[in-house]
Amino acid sequence: SGKHSGRLSPAEPRVMAAARGTKDATVLIIDCGRTMSVAAGASGGGQLKKVDIALGMARTFFQQKLFFEPKHEVGAVLFGTTETRNDIQADGYSNVVALAESSLAPPSLAFLKLLAAAPAGGAEADAVNALIVAIDLLIKRTAGQNYNRTLWLLTDRHSVAEGDQDILECLKELDVHRARLRVTVIGDGATNDVWHTLSKERPQVELAPLIQVAKECGPCVKSVAQRAKVRLPLVVAPGVEIPVGVYSKTTYVRFPTLKRRSKLAAGVPADAESGKAADMVVTERSFHVADDPDGEEVKLEDRVKGHKYGQSIVPMSEYDEAALMYTCERTLTTLGFAPAESIGPEHSIHQIETVAADKGDPWAVLAFESLVAAMVAEGCVLIARYSFRKNAQPRMVALVPHRDGEVAAATLTMQYLPFQEDVREWNFASLPVPSEEQRNAVAMLVDAMDLDTATCGSAPGAAPELLRPEDTFNPTLRRFHDILALRAIDPAAKIPPVTPECLEPIDIPWKVAERLSTSKVSDRLKAAFGLEKVEKQTKKTRRFWREAIAEKRKDMAFGEVDVKRIKVDGAKKDEGDEVKDEIPGGRHTAGTGSDGPLMAQPVALGATEPAPKVHIGSVHPERDFEYWLGRRLGGVDTVGPAIDQMSALIETFADEDDAFLGKAVSCLGTLRRGCVREGEAGVFNDFIRRIRAAAAPKRARLWEQAKDGQLGLITDAEVPTSSVTAEEARAFLAGQEIAAPARPSSDAPAPLSELDLEALIE
Repeated sequence: SGKHSGRLSPAEPRVMAAARGTKDATVLIIDCGRTMSVAAGASGGGQLKKVDIALGMARTFFQQKLFFEPKHEVGAVLFGTTETRNDIQADGYSNVVALAESSLAPPSLAFLKLLAAAPAGGAEADAVNALIVAIDLLIKRTAGQNYNRTLWLLTDRHSVAEGDQDILECLKELDVHRARLRVTVIGDGATNDVWHTLSKERPQVELAPLIQVAKECGPCVKSVAQRAKVRLPLVVAPGVEIPVGVYSKTTYVRFPTLKRRSKLAAGVPADAESGKAADMVVTERSFHVADDPDGEEVKLEDRVKGHKYGQSIVPMSEYDEAALMYTCERTLTTLGFAPAESIGPEHSIHQIETVAADKGDPWAVLAFESLVAAMVAEGCVLIARYSFRKNAQPRMVALVPHRDGEVAAATLTMQYLPFQEDVREWNFASLPVPSEEQRNAVAMLVDAMDLDTATCGSAPGAAPELLRPEDTFNPTLRRFHDILALRAIDPAAKIPPVTPECLEPIDIPWKVAERLSTSKVSDRLKAAFGLEKVEKQTKKTRRFWREAIAEKRKDMAFGEVDVKRIKVDGAKKDEGDEVKDEIPGGRHTAGTGSDGPLMAQPVALGATEPAPKVHIGSVHPERDFEYWLGRRLGGVDTVGPAIDQMSALIETFADEDDAFLGKAVSCLGTLRRGCVREGEAGVFNDFIRRIRAAAAPKRARLWEQAKDGQLGLITDAEVPTSSVTAEEARAFLAGQEIAAPARPSSDAPAPLSELDLEALIE
């Protein structure tokens, strides 16, 4: 078992890992009697009643099992209640209530709601009756099966009488069924009651303090099994291998993912065959060609991955990926040894893992212990190449030896190291040399914020270390689980204010705040460094004449300001930016950008914008082509360059790969439609003749696709200036030879004059 607060920490040595296949079953026994209805006192929670503390602890326990261990079977028995409800109440076990219909089951929202609406208490409490009912529940559910059986009793020291022999009989029954009893005493701190005595005399009775169980059952604590992440040999040298296991010591815990549900389908019953809820939101993706008028879906076999390279997309088929994939076998191979002082915590770039000898192999343990002992004696660390599975990214790691006393087994702490490309060095300017007063002020700040146990007191009974990672939980996760449990019980519940427990990890510890206040560190820092707030200067884009006149008037004692003598900054303005400055009298003019007097600038006549650069990209060529055909800038031809680039791109697609053949045909159709619309029949007909006459196999496949799509010559019926008839176009698609259009002879009649043309029109 372990705890995590945004990560998992290693298991404590006293906690034994559960056997494989063993289930867990726990029955909570909660005292709701008369003595639990009083305040717990300063040692147990201030003015809260003891029964409220016990029920709150039970709810937290069930929430933890519901979120993190849904297979852990649980049950609850309340005693000291005004009503009686259990399976053996006919035998005289009164004032005892077994929740959830007197059976053990995995945690559920229904059980959590039953616990939130616990029956009223205040009657005489008898812990022996509750133990007998709980043992009966446990035996009925787990008899003859492989279970870890636990009874957890939350009570005070008044629930059992001194010298009661029935409690001893209950403990004998627990021994028979290999169950243990955990007792948490709520209330005063007396250590001479029955439960303290039994915990010393009986090994199956464990006394769990309230502070300990509050940490164990918190919403940020999760029990994890100590299982090896991977088992593989540690190759020390050729022919020298030690079987080891790699265990996760710390790991990153992400925010819980939430499933999407439909409110509209919430009332629809679940499917009878599959059992799936009807309100589940399913995401389906389909792929379509952007310019396909029919909108048909692209089939899976027609799709291929693409990776952007500049403005183009390079296709990558599954065969190319397999050929380019880096292959690596699972390995942990020694590269060499390095001095221990050369590896520091600042070199860690990943989580921390632990390497231990493979359990059950005595020779592996002996060899591993010898290796660790030698590394400790030499003061070195092992540098290795590590890949935890086949074809995983290989990493360079440092294995740091670790020995915890003479009894515990030796381990190697695995620290992931960066490659040279991962290290970035930043050069900063040298800081000014601090004075002695400044050094003392900073040293006092560091001393006041010290979190070490030596500052808090390392003697027995002293305060623990501040902000220990094992005791510092993630406040976001804790807040999320608290609200989630609240909304699960009552969907209409409002979000409560943040509790002090959630704010504790992000607040300054009160010991540190007290030291900072006592030593007055802030005053000394201000006096030594002269701290002042630096205002961010904003860059102004305009400078008005009134501001320039105001600045000029500061330098003049009397008299009017001559605006002709104010120099105008020669800052370069953006191209096409017409910024008008404000001058007195309401007149406006453009800035001259010179040091001379302000004058009106002549306007250049006939100035035109530079010709745009036509570009047809390979990502969306059809869209780019249509854009440039539709763009009209006076006197600038964008149609010709667009047709030329589109033609070249079609040939490039056809020559690349068969995966681009469909895109080439789509672009060819777009090119033909554009040429028909713009009256460029001759350009397209010459291009399609060149495609048909090509001898390359890839160009031939393009022509076959174009022929199937009826992408032939443009006829005179489509464009009047075309010299191709419909008969010739059909013959061209059929593969028949047609005569080229006759060129005009030199003795052709002279062109008509303007008068002849006007006569024809009349």
